[in-house]
Amino acid sequence: MPALVLADLDQRPELRPAAAALFAACPPGHDHQVCGIPERMGLDPQPEDLTDCLGVLLALSGIRLVGALALCPYSAQQVTLWGPAITERANAKPIAAKLMREARVALRSAGYESMRCLVDTRNRSARAILQSHGFSAWKDNHLYERHLVRLAASEVTGFRAASKVDHPGIARVLVESFPESDHCQPGLATRESEGFRHYLLEDRDRIVAAAAVDGIGRRSWLKMIAVERQNRGRKLSRKLLSGILAAEAKLQVRSIGLEVLADNVEANALYAHSGFDRKWTAAIMTAAL
Repeated sequence: MPALVLADLDQRPELRPAAAALFAACPPGHDHQVCGIPERMGLDPQPEDLTDCLGVLLALSGIRLVGALALCPYSAQQVTLWGPAITERANAKPIAAKLMREARVALRSAGYESMRCLVDTRNRSARAILQSHGFSAWKDNHLYERHLVRLAASEVTGFRAASKVDHPGIARVLVESFPESDHCQPGLATRESEGFRHYLLEDRDRIVAAAAVDGIGRRSWLKMIAVERQNRGRKLSRKLLSGILAAEAKLQVRSIGLEVLADNVEANALYAHSGFDRKWTAAIMTAAL
């Protein structure tokens, strides 16, 4: 194999379709490279998906693209890796090593502290490569999907899509359940301008449950759903989810997806009860920089 040369996709934009095709060649299954952008996990990778990454490192052997590693946003301290996707299995280890070394240098210089990667539990070779670079498993993560075509939906009392006046109440519920999330910062109006939709459940004129949904093209994505602490145990999340499914179906969305930690017993039971199918399980692996 000729000597490997690394490049940044920003420097070689003409390689964007080839890079997307490289990831598309690793679909769900034994060779799955789980996308680091949650709402696009499991979908066929498209060139435009790479534009939402912090950066994409490319490995070239001569003029051939043989590897790619995408750095996806996660938090101010941590990024999610997508890949490395590699064409030549016989040379996977040296290609991955070169990409990982360059990624670490770039992320350290940008002020990040750690990395994470979701590894399909069927992809043993990817797990082995990451372990050789200091990654260790944290928890398992399930991806669920539910088809919405021909959904028989009924009206849900107290459920509705949010308006601007509802934003403070929704933020209160979401922040209480997800204190580490930056979704409510700088504000829900900003998130809605980015494509999010917010839904709520009211009880006696008080917002008692809320949710944030992203995407509308290939698939909707339930980013978060929460019930205020004092009203938990009343099966309000099930009621809110029923309203969300009906509302998304009315938007002609074909399906909705979400991710949930395997050890979240209540959430897994909720989605199973609501007709979601578990598509696969991925191990969340992390490493310091």
